[in-house]
Amino acid sequence: MEFTQPISSLVLANGVVILAALVQTSTGMGFGMIAAPLLALVSLEYVPGPMLFINLFLSLLMLGDGRANVVQREVAFLLPTILIGTAIGAAIVMLVPTDTLGVLFALLILVAVAVTVFAKALALTSRNLAVCGVAVGVMGTATGIPGAPLVVLYQNERIEKTRPTMALVFTFSYISSLVALSFAGAFSAQLAFLGLMLLPGLIIGYAAGKRVRGYMTKATGRFLMLSISSTGALLLLLKSI
Repeated sequence: MEFTQPISSLVLANGVVILAALVQTSTGMGFGMIAAPLLALVSLEYVPGPMLFINLFLSLLMLGDGRANVVQREVAFLLPTILIGTAIGAAIVMLVPTDTLGVLFALLILVAVAVTVFAKALALTSRNLAVCGVAVGVMGTATGIPGAPLVVLYQNERIEKTRPTMALVFTFSYISSLVALSFAGAFSAQLAFLGLMLLPGLIIGYAAGKRVRGYMTKATGRFLMLSISSTGALLLLLKSI
């Protein structure tokens, strides 16, 4: 399997993954919103497939850390509806012309940022969980950022609960999105290999995130996530235009 990116690109991409994994590991959210726009700036080849693939490993690690605190009732409503959203997201990827992908990707990231900033926390009702599941599937498959809808639901919940619950939801979302993208012709063995080249950054970021977990507040993680993702998306939009 040959490299599809130069070494300089892989070094930059691993630096992005270190930062994103650190925030995700310490706060339970943020990987996709930080990594997606910055990786897209390095090369659109990294998103969404390779980024989703490498983030799957991080979610499995985080799930192992706190699986006893997963809220089964909430997961039972989220997982089936994620499949519906995943199919919609795959259709979007198939229909969007390649030359406009960067613009659409940047705009969807900005939408995710706006939702995260302005949407008020929703009650964890069955209806809200189901709607959120569809949104997770669409955003996760089309952009690699399934977290924005979950932030709206879980922003006022205890981090000890949200971290493992979201890890399980993310794991399911990533697997279903990768399967859908494969059928849509947007993910392949070569792109999976490219994702594996980001594994060093993931391991470093995960280890660092566990060390700062006691110091990284939810507010700090939220600030980093939103400021980095919005800046990256704007830069990507300008670059694509």
